[in-house]
Amino acid sequence: MPHDQETTPYLDAVLSYRRRGFTPFHTPGHKLGRGAPEKLRELVGEACLQVDLAMAGAVEDTRESTGLIHLAEEYAAEAWGADRCHFLVNGSTSGVHALALTLAGPGETVIVPRNAHKSLLAALIYSGAMPCYVEPEVDADWGIPLNVTVAQVAATLREHPEATAVFVTSPTYNGLAADLPGIAATAHAAGIPFIVDQAWGPHLRFCPELPVDAMTAGADACVVSTHKLISGLTQSAVLLARSERLNLRRLEGMVKMTQSTSPQALIYASIDAARQQMTLHGAELWRGAIACAEWARGEIAGIAGLRCLGHEVLDAEGVAEFDPTRLTISALDLGLSGFELEMALRDRHAVAVEAADPLAIILNVTFGDSMDDLRVLVEALRAIAARAEGGGGREAAAQWLRLRPPSFTRQILSPRDAFFAPSVALPLAECAGRVSAEIVTPYPPGIPVLGPGEEITVETVGYLEHAAAVHLKVHGPEDLSLRTLRVVA
Repeated sequence: MPHDQETTPYLDAVLSYRRRGFTPFHTPGHKLGRGAPEKLRELVGEACLQVDLAMAGAVEDTRESTGLIHLAEEYAAEAWGADRCHFLVNGSTSGVHALALTLAGPGETVIVPRNAHKSLLAALIYSGAMPCYVEPEVDADWGIPLNVTVAQVAATLREHPEATAVFVTSPTYNGLAADLPGIAATAHAAGIPFIVDQAWGPHLRFCPELPVDAMTAGADACVVSTHKLISGLTQSAVLLARSERLNLRRLEGMVKMTQSTSPQALIYASIDAARQQMTLHGAELWRGAIACAEWARGEIAGIAGLRCLGHEVLDAEGVAEFDPTRLTISALDLGLSGFELEMALRDRHAVAVEAADPLAIILNVTFGDSMDDLRVLVEALRAIAARAEGGGGREAAAQWLRLRPPSFTRQILSPRDAFFAPSVALPLAECAGRVSAEIVTPYPPGIPVLGPGEEITVETVGYLEHAAAVHLKVHGPEDLSLRTLRVVA
């Protein structure tokens, strides 16, 4: 029998706890704010501290009862179209870890996109699984990764029939969505589960004008960050799964292993509230957000020297759909890097963006924004464009865009074996032919050039030498200057 999606069982229980006025002899130590430092009370307020609770011993009793949480998770499973939902307080990261540990053990093969979030690489280190990478194209104008295609996944499955699962990231950070129904059908024809990192798509299920969500597309499981674009508090996420191709009992055990044993009641309650808001009002709220974002996209396109990524990206390889509420904006034609554009917006106009890299900035538009907010953004961009005197951003960007990341080489050791093997730091020029002991991810485009256990080639060394020369930002290695790399001894 369907649940009444207007109900918020866990949120109501938290509010009831506060109204009751308990004398607390349980965690946390500030005891509902009574012992909290003055500045902390000023920061978060008494009302928040009064419900800063761990799940056991407060909202519920200390017996092995998780009835309220399980009930709230049942509501969410129904809302997102899954057989089982797990509330997560360690973000989508812990969900990715739990899924990888459920689906692959030491030496087993999983098919993963090269632009996967670093949490998936960490999961491979934890599990001992061997990755088989599928490399998405990189857009030549924007320097952003596109999507894995159906044909790539099918070819990889033919080469690796032993694979235990297919992982895909969709939508990407820039709002580009893969052909999820096509990839799901391909994985299922091979008899294995299809898993989606849908961290940037918590809203997709609730508005038909947005790209198809993973569960509707046929995924066996996905992770969704309820804090990224809907009303969950920071760190909140959900893991959604179906039982046909997954052992849900094993998955539950892995979830318990990979996240806190003291889950925050406020985070759980916020997931409950966000689910209710989306199921009751999601379509209306997101149609408003889409209208705001599309208006802004059109206005930005009319400002000389600015570009805003739009629906033309649907012509790119592997991009099946586009989330129009994601604004990727470039001012390179004004001579401004993404970092310079971000600083101008922040320092001169009090506009804060989601992210910046050498090429562009990214902004989230949600139902929490109004047309007035978008007008502030557009007018700020107009003012920046009007006084831009040009700089080195365009020339530097041209150098970055000319740097085409080298192709994946070969996996000599599993990420886990390489990560834990004795290693040494060598000068970059001496690393060709060695095995990497660390991950190296340049931004842009945010795709790893090396992961633990991979062969380092002459081409890889040459790319990294050029990247260092143009001061490309990298994540992962111990030596961020790229003068040295850590390799397996």
